[in-house]
Amino acid sequence: MVNPAHHGECSRIEEDSTYTAEAHHILAKRQLLWFRLWQLVPAIATAALGTLTVGQMVPPWVGYLGLLTALVTAVGTVLNPQQGYYEHASAAKAFTAIKHDAQFLRALLANGVTNLTEPVKCLHDRFNDLVQVAPLTKDWAFERARRRIRAGIHTHDETA
Repeated sequence: MVNPAHHGECSRIEEDSTYTAEAHHILAKRQLLWFRLWQLVPAIATAALGTLTVGQMVPPWVGYLGLLTALVTAVGTVLNPQQGYYEHASAAKAFTAIKHDAQFLRALLANGVTNLTEPVKCLHDRFNDLVQVAPLTKDWAFERARRRIRAGIHTHDETA
């Protein structure tokens, strides 16, 4: 006999993983934007302005602008938004994988497979372990994820 608690646990993990993965995708995209604005663009500008200044092809005040862009690059290096991007992107991928595993187990349960106590427990443990190590999400990102999912960006497969 199929344990209805297993179906409920898989559904809960699938739904929680869907929302959490989407929130992490949103945060990763934001961190990538911050990386470009705080590190990449100022670094390129610093290099270009430094080259022009050293070549004495521009007025001396351009050197001060180069100094300003170098300071922005330094602040960006300390803030390290690129690390935040990788942390959130990795968490999003891990939650997506757990979501797919939960969908698979739910499909097995719907097809009458009965001996899934251990796989469901393992899925539960993996989900809890990931929650403990994943970077925190922001309320605004979770709300945006909720709106996107409810708008049909992601759909919960009710057929299984």
